[in-house]
Amino acid sequence: MSLKVLLVDSDWYFLTQVTSILESRGHHVVREGNPAEALDRARRWRPDVVMVDVQLPEVHRGELVADLAAIQPRPAIVLLSAMEHFERAWAAWQRGGDDVLFKPILHPSDVHLAILTARKNALCPEHRPAAQPQPTAKSA
Repeated sequence: MSLKVLLVDSDWYFLTQVTSILESRGHHVVREGNPAEALDRARRWRPDVVMVDVQLPEVHRGELVADLAAIQPRPAIVLLSAMEHFERAWAAWQRGGDDVLFKPILHPSDVHLAILTARKNALCPEHRPAAQPQPTAKSA
């Protein structure tokens, strides 16, 4: 199954790494470093999944995640975070996140599993945990 994935992060090295992983699995990937442009792109392009870094100010304040979650059809939202920023990931999760993937990514399969888990949680809200998220992958 090929998915449309929008990556939102200011770290271009990370974007390149994740793009390579996802494209090797047959997914179509678009990268954005600017949250406002990412939201505009998401509204026009209608991605299946948005992967977004919680370090971006618009994300940890909750604005971007809530705006993304309001798009119809609703994209699955994977929150990208370092372990030391778990509180920001949790705050973003409460605004509409569907899965959390902690950096650094240790295995390429973690990226693919995160987008599939997020899709399941977005498409079937009854499967979405109500309590704190259990991340797909943990950093070392």
